[in-house]
Amino acid sequence: MVLTATAVGARRTTHAPLLAGALLAAGCAAVAVVDPTDGPTICPFKAATGLDCPGCGGTRAAHALFRGDLLAAASYNVLALVAIPFILWGTFAWLTRAFGGRTIRTYAPSLPVTLVALGVLLSFWVVRNLSMAPFDWLYSGT
Repeated sequence: MVLTATAVGARRTTHAPLLAGALLAAGCAAVAVVDPTDGPTICPFKAATGLDCPGCGGTRAAHALFRGDLLAAASYNVLALVAIPFILWGTFAWLTRAFGGRTIRTYAPSLPVTLVALGVLLSFWVVRNLSMAPFDWLYSGT
């Protein structure tokens, strides 16, 4: 049987979301199964300065979230807790497109929304490194 361009394209479009979902599920399963709490610091910024970056604690937050412990996830990185659903959806959409699937709708923020998000990210970065109440709970704990 000879596959035409249409048949190949149709087959790739159906398999792409499945492959993207499988890769994303495998990554999520790895984070859910392997407890990163006692692992080494993998953040270059934290290793060099001893301070948390906005992403520090994100993997531990995802692990706690997969265990169903919402409070622990928030204590590791509250910003990651908010961002994880968007990151997962964006990754799924990107992987689907990368494997030749159809384009999946994602949120494309406007410039003002992007600037506000950047401001929140930078503020979180500074505030989580303050060692005084009420901000000390934002520290990642490592």
